[in-house]
Amino acid sequence: MKLLLITSSFPQNDLISGIFIPDTIRALNRLGVSVHVLTQNCYGSEALTNELWPGCAVTYFGWAGGSTPLISIMKQRSGMFYALQYLIKAVLAGKSICRNWNPDVIFAEWLIPAGFIARILSALTKIPYCCRALGSDVYVASNHSLWGPLIKNVAQNSSFLFADGFDLCRKTSNIAREKECYFAATARKLNNKKSNFSPGTDSGLFTFCSVGRLHHVKGFDVLIKACSILWEKGINFRCYIVGSGEQKEKLEELIEKLALGQKVILTGRLEDGDISALLQYVDCVVIPSRSESIPLVLSEAVNVQKPLVVTDVGDMGFLAEKYNLGYVVEAGNHQNLACALIKMSNIKLRSSFYNRQRYDELSSILSVEAGAKVIFDKIAELVKNMKSSQD
Repeated sequence: MKLLLITSSFPQNDLISGIFIPDTIRALNRLGVSVHVLTQNCYGSEALTNELWPGCAVTYFGWAGGSTPLISIMKQRSGMFYALQYLIKAVLAGKSICRNWNPDVIFAEWLIPAGFIARILSALTKIPYCCRALGSDVYVASNHSLWGPLIKNVAQNSSFLFADGFDLCRKTSNIAREKECYFAATARKLNNKKSNFSPGTDSGLFTFCSVGRLHHVKGFDVLIKACSILWEKGINFRCYIVGSGEQKEKLEELIEKLALGQKVILTGRLEDGDISALLQYVDCVVIPSRSESIPLVLSEAVNVQKPLVVTDVGDMGFLAEKYNLGYVVEAGNHQNLACALIKMSNIKLRSSFYNRQRYDELSSILSVEAGAKVIFDKIAELVKNMKSSQD
């Protein structure tokens, strides 16, 4: 079986967006699917095609926007020009792949812009397409005056719909006129590559970490304010915030303003091996997001059986309560977050969340293999039905 996978986010050099996609492709390869990825060239205007490994080729189409996300470009005065160029270049490259490689199915990661490109290519080539919603496209972009109608059209005409969250499945189904949407988790396997990073001397401290892009939606400012309350209450702690992004300076200023320079550490981007070691090192993992589905760090924390403090957004609250993983707090409320962290600092209370069976059960549901198997089963069904109708 051959799959053309379209995405606007694919790891390239130092860019880590879409970091779960390579592991998804490898899992599909093991199920007998060859994959050709179509994505933009973030480092030049020329088109390139490379084989990343047997069973996975990638075509980078050239455009003038570089690594800037399309949704950010659209906020600029010249945004429409770049968006139109992106669309034309992607469709032309995709049409060439369809003509020369003849995929069985087109698969879009994100309903917009990948899903819209898949919709056009499907109309031009008669190859069916499927989409996986990944949070921001439904939670944010579906309410946009321009993107909203496009997203609904893409979802309604997709042969199968997938989403990486249970709540997101319901919302995606709603915008697709109640078409069924299947849960297909996004996850990745952390490799062993490490840098020279190592945690501080934290003996006797309550330690916790949070991992994600330094963006307003991730709620790291809320976590830092909660840390200030912990310090005022006499809790001796260390907080590690892992990631890079546009809010780095603002978060540094907030840490300095609250005199938390020795308590809250912005590590910057870390290698997978560093993250894996840190997750095993800390007492708990905090996910303070204002909006989220099921973030990668949740499955990574579950894999190493760490208790969690999460906000009640997307599926995080539901999963934390169903599997008794930790405390659930209101998004954006630093006082509630601080109260949960104070409770979690108590070893006796924290130990109530250790149950290997529950962690293992959820880990299997959120695994790379489980998500890929759901996608494989449905596209195999689609291909089988197409062949039957042609006979």
